[in-house]
Amino acid sequence: MPTTNEKYLTYEQVADLLCMSTGGLRNRMSRGELMPPSVKVGRRRLFPQSELHKWLAEQGGLLTQGSN
Repeated sequence: MPTTNEKYLTYEQVADLLCMSTGGLRNRMSRGELMPPSVKVGRRRLFPQSELHKWLAEQGGLLTQGSN
């Protein structure tokens, strides 16, 4: 469970980190494709930063994909 000091990222921030559009991120999530863990806060969906980084590491470091 995230701590109260956890930083949360928006769709826009996560899409930017994954080098994809926000629409693409939303589409993949709605289709149930493998995506980072998120939480619903009111009408917003937010991504715990620590969980996002853990998910990226499990996926083979997609965050660093473009830096060869």
